[in-house]
Amino acid sequence: MDTVQIKDVAVATAIAYLHGRLDVAVSGEVEEYLLKTIEAKSIKHLVLNMADVEYMSSSGFRVMIALLRKLKDLKGSLKICCVRPAVKRIFDVIELTTLFDMFETEEEALAAKA
Repeated sequence: MDTVQIKDVAVATAIAYLHGRLDVAVSGEVEEYLLKTIEAKSIKHLVLNMADVEYMSSSGFRVMIALLRKLKDLKGSLKICCVRPAVKRIFDVIELTTLFDMFETEEEALAAKA
């Protein structure tokens, strides 16, 4: 999948690098891919690196919420990092910054995984 790359970094921990636009055209495929990857690799802690996400619609937020629910069910965590200012403003406007653990850098997100 061109929109997502997964990097395993520790036991049950991975980073998902998202690219491009996370909108209705790709969000269903991204959600299905990430949920299946979580199951297949027994991932409990996932960091979403959004440095290359230029736009995110409400469909993209649905993906984030689905991932958060799945990982919480597994007693895991979802961390989001490297969010571009334009995308961060969308999080702020719809008041979802309190729902997600957001970090400036990938290193900070990994350090806070537990």
